[in-house]
Amino acid sequence: MKEHTFSKAERLLKPDEFTRARKSGKRYSTKSLQAHVFYNGLGTRRLGLSVSARVGNAVVRNRVKRLIREFFRLNKGFFPESSDILVTVRSAEGLKRLSDVEAELKSLGPFKDAQKVMEAKECGR
Repeated sequence: MKEHTFSKAERLLKPDEFTRARKSGKRYSTKSLQAHVFYNGLGTRRLGLSVSARVGNAVVRNRVKRLIREFFRLNKGFFPESSDILVTVRSAEGLKRLSDVEAELKSLGPFKDAQKVMEAKECGR
């Protein structure tokens, strides 16, 4: 059960970490989300979230952040190893449930390959 945590070491906390991921990371976009993926060399995946006030009121913004954090917590193997992932929410329109967040994130570039690897491991290949 210990693998399903979201510790402080797995978060982007400092402004310069967000800036480095945004400026130097590879960008992937969907209609509702944008992800910047930056190799950090730390051996751990770290998640940062950016949700503008334009997305909606505090209730909407916090709900979307909770859903993305929950998806990260439950699916760490889905994200690239040793990387900083900065997820910027553009719109909360299609992100009402965890399954909506899952569909959006799985349609992003670096996560498509990770999904194939995970499916192969589950099938025992």
